[in-house]
Amino acid sequence: MTTVLHGLLAPSANRVYGQQAAALAAAELRFVLANTVPGALEDVLEESIAGMPTLRIELADWALDADIGGAAGEGIDAAARARVLTALARSPHIFGVFDEVGTMPAPEPVGPDREAAGPAVGPADGAAGEERLYVDEMPELPLLLPVRTPAVDRFDSTLLTTLKYQGKTNEQFTALMLSCAIAASADAHLIEDTSRPFTVLDPVAGRGTTLNQALMWGLDAVGVDLDKKDAELFRAFLTTWMRENRLKHTTSAERLTVNGQQLGSVFRADLARSKEEQRAGRGQSLTLFTADTTGLGAFIRPRSANAIVADLPYGVQHGARAQAGKQTRPPKAGKQTKNAALSRSPLQLVESALPAWSRAMTDGASLVLAVNRRTAPYPAMAEVLQQGGLRLLTEDGQFRHRVDRSIDRDIIVAVKRSHPASSTKGTPS
Repeated sequence: MTTVLHGLLAPSANRVYGQQAAALAAAELRFVLANTVPGALEDVLEESIAGMPTLRIELADWALDADIGGAAGEGIDAAARARVLTALARSPHIFGVFDEVGTMPAPEPVGPDREAAGPAVGPADGAAGEERLYVDEMPELPLLLPVRTPAVDRFDSTLLTTLKYQGKTNEQFTALMLSCAIAASADAHLIEDTSRPFTVLDPVAGRGTTLNQALMWGLDAVGVDLDKKDAELFRAFLTTWMRENRLKHTTSAERLTVNGQQLGSVFRADLARSKEEQRAGRGQSLTLFTADTTGLGAFIRPRSANAIVADLPYGVQHGARAQAGKQTRPPKAGKQTKNAALSRSPLQLVESALPAWSRAMTDGASLVLAVNRRTAPYPAMAEVLQQGGLRLLTEDGQFRHRVDRSIDRDIIVAVKRSHPASSTKGTPS
């Protein structure tokens, strides 16, 4: 048998993105569930219920039983059930999940003195014994029961929505990338294991959109970016936000010096929702390095990142650092040029930085990149990653969508060839 759920799509502040949200949500669920609960998802289809955009999500009955609101029933894989519900809770495109428990009954007569407008469903406002009728006579509509999904957000939504600036990545897209990164990481069990943190590294952090999303889901976050202005703006925002939300927190800022050489600066924040969490060691940490990402091996420990999530420079308003006046690769690891200019080649950035990024990844870590296909064609970026010793889990165009006339965006997910499940997860390459 099949359990049928319906996901009500969340509204989007971006009209263009919102028009593609259903397709992206379907692609996300296919990828996430294939990598976390193989075989659980039988199909996911775009649909509309009473004019509202939804997804029809068909699941194997061994993964999710009909009594979704209660404990896992007989024959149900409880771990699989929990992973399915968590995947639905993390999806940024799904506003609410509903279980299909039947269909709307056909209209029936209710008495000789009244015309039927639908079946009786309960007491009316009138005399005792009278019954209220369905307003909508649409027997083809499903009867839906809200499904309680796990609470995955730890903080108020202002963490994600307050900071606004030109070129900011859509918050829903950022969450989509992080959701895929968690699904592809063999270290995802650490999220529930409070003895060790799950750490997300954004090597092109900008003003911290990905770092904030990691914090929102209870993860530790590490960012690297060369832009001092972006770093200062993020630092000011996060410090103010933690204070206004009365979080228990400490911060520090200092120069980043390695072997007597100053490479930049570093900002650190430790935060917890309460004194109890803080004392129990259940807080979170954030570190932002203002330094060259191609040289992060000099200041980030090897095998310390459980996932890398990078919204790469699109080569339109953003760019990788290179020598002034030259469209060349970024500086060598650990070195910075004095008169840095913006290179328009994300491919060159990744080619130069990938050795350092790869060393920072655990064996089970995942790498998720957002690319502009106009400046970094998918096949070319895939070749760079494969030559760097990674294995692809996505296909060309799997998450492709339009941002504007100059940005044709897609997502690439990859893992190390030493990844524990690299021979069974996703698409072989």
